[in-house]
Amino acid sequence: MPRIKSLYYTVFLVLCLSIQVALADDLPIKITNVWISEAPPAVSPLAAYASLQNQSSYEMTLVAVSSPDFSNIEIHLSLVADGMARMEKQPAMTIPAEATIELSPGGYHLMLFNPGKQFVAGDKAMLVFTFADGSAVSIEASVMKRNTAHQHKHHHPE
Repeated sequence: MPRIKSLYYTVFLVLCLSIQVALADDLPIKITNVWISEAPPAVSPLAAYASLQNQSSYEMTLVAVSSPDFSNIEIHLSLVADGMARMEKQPAMTIPAEATIELSPGGYHLMLFNPGKQFVAGDKAMLVFTFADGSAVSIEASVMKRNTAHQHKHHHPE
């Protein structure tokens, strides 16, 4: 009898995971071009970039990004004020309906703190983007040298 319970439990878990994956594919937000900038040895934090496309007719709010490979991830915005460049931590980031936000050098980006290892070009790390409605998207990000990363046209909301 214990084997049957174990089998039922395993089947239940597989079904739950399958439903979760299917729901993630149906989310109105598409996250593409995800990459982490390679940094010199012993440099922390790292920066990550991506394209977030909201395909719905309502705004989506990114409230957190997490990873098993980093102790903490923050959403940041680079600004220039009075001739001084600085970064500001953002509590969340809203993606307007039917719009795309680029996380890119010099604009919105992610700061990844305390990597669990030295990441070099070619490595991969899992990032989990969590939205205000409770939905989450897991994406594998490639580590790339900044000068070889794909350049994208940047769109930022006003």
